[in-house]
Amino acid sequence: MKILFFGDIVGKVGRNVVIDNISSLQAKYQIDFTIANAENAAHGKGITSKIYRQLINSNIDCITLGNHAFSKSEIKQTFNDCPNLLRPANLNNCQIGKAYQVFEINNKKLCVVNIMGEAFMNNVTISPFDSMVEILKEVTADYFFVDLHAETTGEKILFANYFKNDCIAVVGTHTHVQTADERLLGKLAFISDVGMCGAYDSILGRDTEEVIQGAIFQEKTRYTISNNPAVLSAVVITIDENTDQAIQIERIQLKPKY
Repeated sequence: MKILFFGDIVGKVGRNVVIDNISSLQAKYQIDFTIANAENAAHGKGITSKIYRQLINSNIDCITLGNHAFSKSEIKQTFNDCPNLLRPANLNNCQIGKAYQVFEINNKKLCVVNIMGEAFMNNVTISPFDSMVEILKEVTADYFFVDLHAETTGEKILFANYFKNDCIAVVGTHTHVQTADERLLGKLAFISDVGMCGAYDSILGRDTEEVIQGAIFQEKTRYTISNNPAVLSAVVITIDENTDQAIQIERIQLKPKY
């Protein structure tokens, strides 16, 4: 089984670079299932049901979110109309939507899980560790694939090592910067952060000059997404269905050609 995961999709340029490349990547790697983190897909913060449908129609099977899950108020009303959309399990006592979903692929049950880290996050109710333990108790699946939306590499590496015998993959999102630490931990595939699908010449997808004006000169700014050409960041994880172990994780980064 091969799973393709796209890192944080940021704004329209991020959506477009995924949509433009998804078919060729799925064909090249013979992908069985595709996941994307889209918590920044709508103008850099949140997602809408329209954007959800756009991404699903591009052949993404499951979409995960993060701390900006409900930045667009519309999604609070339409979340249940987006069946393959997940929000973090430990997000502010949230009762909207779901945090995991089980899919059947090649006669195997894959549970995709969305969880947030605690470090430097201010809207988490319980620890990601306690949250994952509860999910493992209540769900029966062959494989657990976790999008750990978290700030620090240490917390992500700790989480992966703690659950390396329970999960098939732990992929980090949120920092928008792809790390070069992809590895196998027991049967689990891990990377601290997959990176982003968004404007390459930017500050984490945002307009560079605007961020400088706000951060350095304390000017009031909008949350403007850069329209510069996009980088695509993803990973492909290969699972041996005979041994039920991850046997490879490969980083993908397609930079724009200027």
